[in-house]
Amino acid sequence: MWPLRTIAYFSLFWFGCLAALYNPIWGVVNYMAAYQSNPPVTWWGKPLADIGMRFSMLAASFTLVGLLTGRRKVPIVRPVLSLWELCVIGLVLVATLNTLIGVGYGPAARGSFDKFWKLQLFVLIIARLATTRRNLNLVLWTLVLGSLQMGYDAYTAPASAFWKGRLTSFGGSDINTSSTAAAHLTAMLPIIGVVYMCTRSWFWKLAALASGAFTVNAIVLCRTRSAFIGVACGALAAIVMAPRARRFRIHAMLIIGGLMALSLTDNHYWERIGTLTQAETFEEDYAAVSRFDIWLASVGMMSDYPLGVGLGNFTKMIGSYDVRYANRSPHNTIILCFTELGIVGGLLFLMLIAESFRLIFRCYRIASQSEEDIKSKLLVYGMLVSLVSYFVAGLGTERFSCESYWWILVLPLCLHRIVVSEMTAKAEMPALARQQIEDWDMAPMPAFRHGY
Repeated sequence: MWPLRTIAYFSLFWFGCLAALYNPIWGVVNYMAAYQSNPPVTWWGKPLADIGMRFSMLAASFTLVGLLTGRRKVPIVRPVLSLWELCVIGLVLVATLNTLIGVGYGPAARGSFDKFWKLQLFVLIIARLATTRRNLNLVLWTLVLGSLQMGYDAYTAPASAFWKGRLTSFGGSDINTSSTAAAHLTAMLPIIGVVYMCTRSWFWKLAALASGAFTVNAIVLCRTRSAFIGVACGALAAIVMAPRARRFRIHAMLIIGGLMALSLTDNHYWERIGTLTQAETFEEDYAAVSRFDIWLASVGMMSDYPLGVGLGNFTKMIGSYDVRYANRSPHNTIILCFTELGIVGGLLFLMLIAESFRLIFRCYRIASQSEEDIKSKLLVYGMLVSLVSYFVAGLGTERFSCESYWWILVLPLCLHRIVVSEMTAKAEMPALARQQIEDWDMAPMPAFRHGY
């Protein structure tokens, strides 16, 4: 008989698939949950692996069908294609072209391209569906609870999951190494924080608190320098950009959270982080030295292939520029994009990132005209800090083909569409009706009696 946890997961997964036929946002939630857990690699998920189910593919398929069967639940957005989405489509077209004119369409290139266009298709689906407050809240809570699951898996990880004191094997298939998982969880911390502040129910506040605690502990167990720098830059952005209406509360939470996180660290953690400032130790660290050598070799690759070598071909080509690092990853998101998709693809990617930041700041400027002023500003704040954290962490590890990286990039577009639609509806409302609603909202509630 299957373990109870296996039965529960299997049942919830299929419930999500069926719910996606009624409302496709549940397909998005189902896909995100499967992405963060990856049950086939866990002890309780072995029965699921034995039956050969591809959870992500099934969740995505039901979501696509739900877009047709549940069309009444699909929000209407204007414009139909934003500049951000046009950049995504442009990247897919560049990737398609580079597949044809690159250095070869082998198994690695085939797998990378297949994953890339599917990834971008799902991102465009999120940009269409997570454009109401209810749908966006479902997506954010999926990230919060997914982080709780990953953090718990890290907390209960066996000794075999550690290598030289570092947690190296947990989380979904796309985020199952120390660097990738830590970078992902680094971006989740600000999301967890703002979800906690926007939630009124104490039960769900406790759930968010638990998620934050387990997430911080998992990041510490990974002992990853890129994540440490991402957290540091994110914390600086969190201090400087805190909304004025909640600044004192946010700063207090940051101090308390920082002290609690500090209590989870040990000497081994700080010895590894200390290599960032100790020149001799840093120069002897193979992982750190190899990064700089690979980045330097990547410059030659970009010079020889200005149109890119094609998705998945970086590891195939890097050995031609530095034989010591054959089949190695660049450990840098921007460099990987420029080398594989060329100058045009790299510029499109940078434009897309810049557009995400622009949408965030525009959301903040018009948040006062939305239905929920403070909540909108808090969401803007959380997304900004998350973007900064993930972008900086991505400079020390490759995240270009990571799905959660793109989720963080698309969230500002979703929030922007929500705020703009609310602002437009408010502006189109007749002045008299709008004044009556505002007067009603400000009027004291009558004291009702029980019974007659």
